[in-house]
Amino acid sequence: MSDTADLLFEIGVEEIPAPAVLPALKQLEELVADGLEEARLSHGEVTTWGTPRRLTIMVRDVATRQPDVEQEVKGPPAAAAFDDEGNPTKAAEGFASGRGLTVDDLEVRETDRGDYVFATVQEKGAAALDVLPRILTDAVTSLSFPKTMRWGDLDFRFARPIRWLLALLGEDVIDLELAGLTSDRVTYGHRFLSDGPIEIARPDEYLDALEQAYVIADHKRRKTMIAEGAQQAAAEAGGSVRLEPELLEEVNFMVEYPTALVGHFDPRYLELPDDVIVTVMSGHQRYFAVEDRDGELLPMFVAIRNGDEQGLDIVRQGNERVIEPRLADAEFYLTEDMRTPLPDRLESLKRVTYIEGLGSLYDKTRRLERLVQWLCGQVRQIEKTDEKHAARAARLAKCDLNTNMIGDTKLAELQGRIGAEYARRSGEPEAVALAIGEHYRPHSAADKPPMTTPGRVLALADKMDHLAACFRIGLRPTGSADPHALRRAAQGIVRIILKARWRVEMPAFIAEALANLPEIDDPNAISPEEAAAQIEQFIARRLEGELETHGVTYDLIRAVIGGATDDLLDVYDRALAIRDVRNSDPEAFELVMMAAERTANIVRGPKAEELLQLDPGQLTEAESVALCEALANAREAISEALSDPAERDYAAAWQALASLREPIDAFFDSVLVMAEDDAVRQNRLALLAQVDDLFLRLLDVQEIVIEGEND
Repeated sequence: MSDTADLLFEIGVEEIPAPAVLPALKQLEELVADGLEEARLSHGEVTTWGTPRRLTIMVRDVATRQPDVEQEVKGPPAAAAFDDEGNPTKAAEGFASGRGLTVDDLEVRETDRGDYVFATVQEKGAAALDVLPRILTDAVTSLSFPKTMRWGDLDFRFARPIRWLLALLGEDVIDLELAGLTSDRVTYGHRFLSDGPIEIARPDEYLDALEQAYVIADHKRRKTMIAEGAQQAAAEAGGSVRLEPELLEEVNFMVEYPTALVGHFDPRYLELPDDVIVTVMSGHQRYFAVEDRDGELLPMFVAIRNGDEQGLDIVRQGNERVIEPRLADAEFYLTEDMRTPLPDRLESLKRVTYIEGLGSLYDKTRRLERLVQWLCGQVRQIEKTDEKHAARAARLAKCDLNTNMIGDTKLAELQGRIGAEYARRSGEPEAVALAIGEHYRPHSAADKPPMTTPGRVLALADKMDHLAACFRIGLRPTGSADPHALRRAAQGIVRIILKARWRVEMPAFIAEALANLPEIDDPNAISPEEAAAQIEQFIARRLEGELETHGVTYDLIRAVIGGATDDLLDVYDRALAIRDVRNSDPEAFELVMMAAERTANIVRGPKAEELLQLDPGQLTEAESVALCEALANAREAISEALSDPAERDYAAAWQALASLREPIDAFFDSVLVMAEDDAVRQNRLALLAQVDDLFLRLLDVQEIVIEGEND
C-alpha cells in the first residue's frame, strides 16, 4: 500500500429531516478531522456530501500508517531504583520491563525534585486501517441531532435508523461495526430508480457511481441543479422563479435527484396577499413562487421532484391537486378574519395567555403602549407623527395572533405581516400597517431590521418586553437551548439601535420594561435588579458579536465595553474608531497603551479604596505640573470632541489621549509616586487617577493585549 490513500466514509440512513443534514455534516467533518489529528494521521482536503439518505465524508491523502514516535518517560526516584551499591531494585526492573526495556536502557537525570530514572520509549506507528475504525465509530456516536430515535433492540440513538456503512481507505475496506452493521464497500442509489447495491472499488468512483444510480451526492452541485432547473422551468412557462435561499436549502436536502416542474393554480387566488400565497406554497408544499417581469405573482409554481422526468405530468397534476385546497383554506381564513376589523379584536386578546404568570396578550399590548411612549420621549429623532403611528401600531400589533390565518400552524410565520395586511383592510394608516408588519424583524441574521421609525420603536419595545418577562421568571437561555428566542430578541435590539443610530439609555430602558411587568408569583423568579443585570450583560454579548463581524479584536471589545456601556451606539462607534486607530499605526497605539496601563496598574487599587482629591497647587515637580496641564488640555479637547451626541469625534478624542503619552512617561521617569509623605503620595495618586478616568471615557486600557508584553 502507498504512503497515502483517500478515505471515504458514508453513513446510509432512512430519510433525515432536511434541516438536520448540514449541521450533521459540519459535525462529521470536525469530528473526523480532530480524530485524525489526535491519531497522528496526516491528511489533505476534507470534503463532506449529504442527501436525505446519506452523510458522507471524503478525506484526501490520509497517511496509511502513523509515524513512529520517541517518548521520554519519567520513572521512580533514583534512590528507589538503585540500592546503595548501585544495583537495580525491583522498582527499576519493573519500570524497565513494563516498557519493553532492560535496566541498562535506563538513565538517571537530575530534576528540580532530585534524581529520577528516565526511559526513552520507541512507539511504533500503527496502520491506519487499525486506527480508523475507532475514529469513525467515535465520530458517528458523537453526532448530535435535535431529535434522535432508537430502533430494533439496539441501545443506540441516531436521527434515523442507519441502514448501511461504506468505509474505504483506498481500495481497502475499513472494518468497523456499529448499530448492528458491519462496514463494506457497498452503497445504494435512489430509493425507486436504482437497481440494488452498488460496489465502490475506490473512493474516487463514489460520486460518478451514485449519479449513474440517480443520486447527486454532492449537495453543492445538487443545489445549483435545483436553482438552474427551477429557473429554466419557470422561464419556459413565461415567468421567473423566486428562489428564497432558506427554501432552496431545505428543498436541496429533501431530494437526491432533482427535476423541476411547473404547476398551475386558479388565478382567482391571486386576490390573496402575496405573502399568503408564497407562504402557502413554501410552508405547506415547499414550492417556489413564479412572478412576471414586474415582480407580480403568476398563477403557477415550481416544484422539485425527487426523481427523473418519467411520469412528470402525473406528478404535476398531483401537485396541482394538493395546492388548490391549501389556497382555498387561506381564502376562507381571509374572508372570515375580515368579518372582524383588526381593532375590534383587541378585547379578545384578554383570553389569550402570553406567558404563564405574565398575563394575557392584552396585558402585553398595554405594556407595549407604555414602552413605546417611553421610547418616544427618549429618542430625539422621533417626531410627533411617528410617535402617534407607533402608539397606534403598539395597540394593534398582537391582534392578528387571534385570527384564523395565524391559527393555521403552517401559516403562523405570517404573524405581523398578516396583521399589516388586515390593518390596511381595516382602514388604518399605511405607517401603522408597516410598523405592525416590521415589528418582529429581524427574524434572523440575514434579515433586515425595521426601516420605518414607528416600526423600529415598536420592535424595540416588543423585544425588550419579551426579554424582561422571560428573564424575570428565570427563562434565561442555557447552552444552545433558547426556546423563547431571547438571543434573537437581544440581537434585534442591538441591530435596530445601530441601524437607526439612536441613543437609548439601556439601563433605564431595561428598568422601565421590568417595572411594567405584573406581580410575579413564580418559584423560579429572580429579583428585578438581578434580571436587569443579566439582561444588560446578555445584550452586551450580542453587541460583542456585532463588533466581531466588523473586525474588532476581542481585547479591544472588552476594553471598550469595560468603559461605559449605557449607550450601545457610543460603544459601537468608539470600538470602530479605536480599531481604525490601532490598525493605522499599531506601534504608536501600543506606546500609548503601555503608558496608560502603567498609570492604571498603580492607581486602580488606591482609587477603589478611597476618594483621591487632586490639589494642583501642591504639585511641585516640573513633570507633575506638565502632566497636570496636559491632562487639563486633553480633558477639554475630549469634552469638545464628544459634546455633540449626533457627531462625536472619537478620532479627535483619541488624539487628545495620545497626547498624554509623553507627559506620563516623563512623570514616571522622574517622580516617585509612592512617596513617604502621605499628602504628597495622595496628591500624586489623585493626578494619576484623573488620567486613568480620562482614558476610561474611551476604553479600559488594562484589557488591551500588547504583543510580547508577557513574554
